[in-house]
Amino acid sequence: MIRHVAAPLSEQIFYDLIIPPVGTAIWWLLSRGWAATVQGGSVSETTKRRQKIEFFVILIAAYVLMFSITIYGNLTR
Repeated sequence: MIRHVAAPLSEQIFYDLIIPPVGTAIWWLLSRGWAATVQGGSVSETTKRRQKIEFFVILIAAYVLMFSITIYGNLTR
């Protein structure tokens, strides 16, 4: 049986801080590109406002998820 070893806590925290903004930025670029394609090249102000709110919601959710996984992993060792 293969047993996986968790990364050191400092490395986990590094990933917790880096992955959410990078993933959210990629999501924002893809959603902005999709909106520009669907709206004929120019994104409306309503869509820009909605995407701004969605960006922060996804960013916060990603941080909560990442840190929750780290805390759970370290409490159940």
